[in-house]
Amino acid sequence: MNKILKLTLVLFLICAIVAGVLGAVDMVTRGPINAYQTNKTNEAFSKVMPVHVPEGEQQYIPVDLKPLGLSTTINSNGQKIKILSVSKAADDAGYVVETEFSGAQGTIVMVVGVSNRLTCTGVSITKHSETAGLGANAASAADVGVNFRNQFIGVSKFVQLKKAGGEIDALSGATITSRSVTNATAAAIEFVEQMLG
Repeated sequence: MNKILKLTLVLFLICAIVAGVLGAVDMVTRGPINAYQTNKTNEAFSKVMPVHVPEGEQQYIPVDLKPLGLSTTINSNGQKIKILSVSKAADDAGYVVETEFSGAQGTIVMVVGVSNRLTCTGVSITKHSETAGLGANAASAADVGVNFRNQFIGVSKFVQLKKAGGEIDALSGATITSRSVTNATAAAIEFVEQMLG
């Protein structure tokens, strides 16, 4: 009985020490990680919807979606796209819509610029777990990724892959990711259209 009690106490102490260390690491790293993610998101916003306001002024104004009463899940070509947030460009050029959806290997978070004319001004993938060399190319800074994302500039909510009769070339070996990015772009434009009435 004493052996079991001693082992239990030792195990409890080890768990308490490990939990304390993990808590301390979380406290130290939480701020820098949040700051990094905020900077990454702001950079993505400026890529898809450049704003022309005096330096130091707020560039993107968050839109409160609750009073609008709109569903934040859009069904785009049979795929559910979640609308995480919408921000209005301070110069009234349009909106930045943050979306979340399933790719080939997991969840993708992407921001989409939508002009007041309801066309895409750009897309930027901020988080993903797609396969390197295939689906991950959609977010790549290399020519293959840049060229893929640039195809979305100027498209409407009716955007589709060429395989479905549309205008977007899929990434080689990454049809699921390509289709998902296309659907999310269409959903973002559709959501802004619903917002504007």
